[in-house]
Amino acid sequence: MDNQKRRNLTRREMLAASSAMVLGLAACNSSSATSNQPARSKNAINPPLAQATTTSTPKPYTPVTLAFTGDVMFGRTVNMHMLATSGDDPYPFTHTASFLRTFDLTIGNLECVVSKGGTPVDKPPPFLLRGDPRAYDRLVHAGFDVVSVANNHSGDYGKEAFLAEILALPGYGITPVGGGRNKREAHAPVLKTVRDTTIAFLAYDEIVPYSFAATDSAPGHAWLNEDDVRRDVPMACRQADFVIVFMHWGTEYFTEFNTHQRYLARVAIDSGADLVVGAHPHVIEPYEYYRGKPIIYSLGNFVFDYMDAEVVRRGHILTLTLDKKRLLNWNLVPTHIGEWGEPKILPPSEA
Repeated sequence: MDNQKRRNLTRREMLAASSAMVLGLAACNSSSATSNQPARSKNAINPPLAQATTTSTPKPYTPVTLAFTGDVMFGRTVNMHMLATSGDDPYPFTHTASFLRTFDLTIGNLECVVSKGGTPVDKPPPFLLRGDPRAYDRLVHAGFDVVSVANNHSGDYGKEAFLAEILALPGYGITPVGGGRNKREAHAPVLKTVRDTTIAFLAYDEIVPYSFAATDSAPGHAWLNEDDVRRDVPMACRQADFVIVFMHWGTEYFTEFNTHQRYLARVAIDSGADLVVGAHPHVIEPYEYYRGKPIIYSLGNFVFDYMDAEVVRRGHILTLTLDKKRLLNWNLVPTHIGEWGEPKILPPSEA
């Protein structure tokens, strides 16, 4: 498995010499491109040495590319189908892994606990989501670098299973964000440096049960409240060029965000965040700008089951292109979930 992860990283290092990909399935600002496939130039990795009497050729300009997915859930029928596939099968990323691996960083909301241990907790509503550890290899194959564990299902099988998950993920080259062995760790930013740009990630959950939240002495996720956001975001800003806050919020199956979401998003941006992205409603919610910075309220489902309505089958992959503190462009790439919970990227004619 470690060799597989290293192969992914080597591929990304090779892509570092390519020009920025511009994804255009659903452009969201005036600088976004409208092409259907990522474009790559063929700049030389090692330009020829200049003659003594000439000026050397500057290195090609290469911004940083990121992809965010909505809810990735390995429980219930998704888990059953995963266990029925061979160990090297890419399911549930059969149709999306090759796309997600083209980005410098890929981030998603891990809407379950991945563990064989733990004890089911008593919580309303009674949906308990747990995936087999085989899911780690599937995430690696799809190129995930960071996963949010700040959600209302990360503690479904108790603190022991949650702790096992956040300790296991780094061994696969995947960093959990929004969770830790205590509150300090859960609220600490995850920092990722790609070339000369450092990006900070913070993640929060405000969906009950509150018992899943980390305390000063117990593991859990980062609970979303205004005071902590006002404290955490400025600390992240001092360590990074660009700060992204991933929120687990809103009302399930509501296709419009509420005033509470808007308020907390603006608190994050007023505190220094450069972008806010959300999950949990299981449907797409709109985006808006505040102080020139995007707020994407819900990406919807990415990998999920119980697809009784078309609206819950549809989601977005958020793609970003950054250079230091500048957001060069961003896009929403439409996806559609198939029979077994696996997403496909929609062509423009079906978006």
